[in-house]
Amino acid sequence: MALYADLHRHLGGALHPRIIYKFLQRQDHHILSYFPDYDGFYSWFTRPCRTLEEFVKIHTLVEELQSLEHLPYFCLRLCRGAYTFENLQYLELRYNPYFRTDKNLSTAKRIGQMKLIVETITANLRPADYPIIVKQIVMLDRRLPLEINEAILQVAKDHIGPVVGIDIGGPEIEPGKYEVWVELLAKGRANGLKTTCHLGETSLANVHEQYFPVLDRIGHGIHIPLLKPEMLSELAKRQITLEVCPTSYRQTGVLKDLGDLRSVFSRCREAGVAIAVCTDNPGRNPAPCTLPGEYERLIDHDVIEFSDLKQIQNEAFRSAFGFVGSSRG
Repeated sequence: MALYADLHRHLGGALHPRIIYKFLQRQDHHILSYFPDYDGFYSWFTRPCRTLEEFVKIHTLVEELQSLEHLPYFCLRLCRGAYTFENLQYLELRYNPYFRTDKNLSTAKRIGQMKLIVETITANLRPADYPIIVKQIVMLDRRLPLEINEAILQVAKDHIGPVVGIDIGGPEIEPGKYEVWVELLAKGRANGLKTTCHLGETSLANVHEQYFPVLDRIGHGIHIPLLKPEMLSELAKRQITLEVCPTSYRQTGVLKDLGDLRSVFSRCREAGVAIAVCTDNPGRNPAPCTLPGEYERLIDHDVIEFSDLKQIQNEAFRSAFGFVGSSRG
């Protein structure tokens, strides 16, 4: 049995929509008035979006559901599905702890509650029946003020071990503020955290070379090989891996066809830049969206050859932040 590592999966988009819908039914949630049957909810939840911003907005609903009280429910089902149906040996799960705090609290109290969010997730990611290794990547967000992002970074530093890295996500807004993000990433690295960052998913607007010295991986980054392949030599020099999430690019309107990824893979291969194939938000994509399924789709669209699979699988383990035996862990 093949075993896989997924390095880019968001807690907000990780779970099958049927699990979300059953939770809404248990809670008699008001959103059910819009979706009285599962098929309607599924169609809405997994629909392709016109832009990344539209795609990100749906995360807000799930983040609010994944409150402190209900995180154990979601974590158990996440581990169960990833181990049973995807043959995952290792998973890096990313999330923003602030977005899961109580919105009725003051900002100061919400910042204080983030510690409990991380600890609750940690306590519920290793159920004995599903021996999958799950490490956490704590996310900063471009929509949040610096004060909160610095607090998120501090929470990540205080929980090194279960937390292995930090990420910067959210809509690709205000690309000129890259110096702020570079400084935060550098602080994380200086304190023993690995770093990744959502860059170059929809365009090159937020890609600046100043990021590269403080990054271990790049979330997506597909527009670097597509539009500015001359940057790849620097990524190769710094051994920065791209986390490529194929199906997401159709769901967010970034690519019309998976065949467009052929240039991404071929140019990275020629430049010596590693690619880890990941799922991103498998629950938000039409089923079945599993990591083995992503490999299969890439083969079906002639992006990779079957003979490439073993190397790409190995790159995921090698680039992992918290897998024992990883050259970077």
